[in-house]
Amino acid sequence: MPDETSGYSEKGRLTAAGAQIDRYRIILDKDNFQPEEPHWRRISKNTVSLFQVLIDQDLKELVMVLEHYPRYIEWVCEHFRYAYSYSENEASIDAASRLLELGEPFFTKQFVRNLVRKLPRLDTMELERLKTFAEAVAAHHGQWHPIITNHYCDAIGESVESRKLHPLQRLAITGKIANITRIETFEYDAEDRDAVLDIPYMN
Repeated sequence: MPDETSGYSEKGRLTAAGAQIDRYRIILDKDNFQPEEPHWRRISKNTVSLFQVLIDQDLKELVMVLEHYPRYIEWVCEHFRYAYSYSENEASIDAASRLLELGEPFFTKQFVRNLVRKLPRLDTMELERLKTFAEAVAAHHGQWHPIITNHYCDAIGESVESRKLHPLQRLAITGKIANITRIETFEYDAEDRDAVLDIPYMN
């Protein structure tokens, strides 16, 4: 007999996803989207407020909305360039990785930097937690965007170097990521900002 459980499970996920996006349709379906207009005049004030809130959170909801309404991907990537005043809410790593995939055609240095700044930090992690995190990077690096993997390989190395550890303790952590091949995709960590970073609402 066929296993009907997987079918019910898939239907359940689709129903849940539909219920989630329905919360946003009342705003986005009424938005008079103007793709030919400059950034700040492209969408309505209500839609601007919505995306400002979504960018401020852990990005899971933001990515879900963009997957249903891809016309806003460029706007969000552009808006993320100016996201200096947002809260310290950390981003879901998986969601940040997906946003990088969606946003690749619209990369700017400041967009990528500001997104990376929202990733969970390692500087307050206890040693065992850092070791477990290195194991997670090794397990998921093929699923994450290379920018995420590179960032965390660098961050793990820096965190290990900053601690007074026995060589075997260092190896126990850095050995977890030693076989990850670095894939360079986009240079965003130079000292300069974007060549031209005009603030739209000031023009």
